[in-house]
Amino acid sequence: MRKLIIGCQIAVIFLFVVKILFLAEAAYRPSISSTFPWITATQAIAQTTNNVTSSKVKDITEDHLKNERDLFAFLQKKQKDLEARENAIKSQEERMTALKTEIEQKIDALKALEAQLAPLIDDEMKNDEKRIRDLAKVYESAPPEKAAAAIEKLGVKTAAIITINMKRDRAGLILGHLSPEKAVDITNEITRAAGISNP
Repeated sequence: MRKLIIGCQIAVIFLFVVKILFLAEAAYRPSISSTFPWITATQAIAQTTNNVTSSKVKDITEDHLKNERDLFAFLQKKQKDLEARENAIKSQEERMTALKTEIEQKIDALKALEAQLAPLIDDEMKNDEKRIRDLAKVYESAPPEKAAAAIEKLGVKTAAIITINMKRDRAGLILGHLSPEKAVDITNEITRAAGISNP
């Protein structure tokens, strides 16, 4: 394609030089065209060929370059879009990595705190159990009528916990002095806590 364009340009330049020479000759000898009538025809053919060739070369070149420029501009835009997307993805990955690191640090801190609190919670639970057992002993040592009157005023869960921690025979005596409704409520709570379903 390039060789064709260069060849056409050389032909055009050659014809242009020939034309100038003939015009110069015609200026000095006006009768040359009558002597050589083919000169005028040659000039006309050269001029026509020059116009046609240059317009064809121009059209082909312009169309080809325009398509190339359009394609290049399109590819540049796509490349910029892809780079922008890639940068957005990298930025999101960095944020995710930072967030993951932060979450892992918080989990480690919570595990350390749990390890510190576990013995304290165990101690507190043991102390609670001891207090409940001590309270149950107080109710056991009281006369059954007085212990029943006090348990009657307690909430069902508290009364059930105290009753569970009593000796069986003492718990039976106290339950015998409770109202039937309260005794049933306490019994239901004890069976519920033990995982026994009521029919």
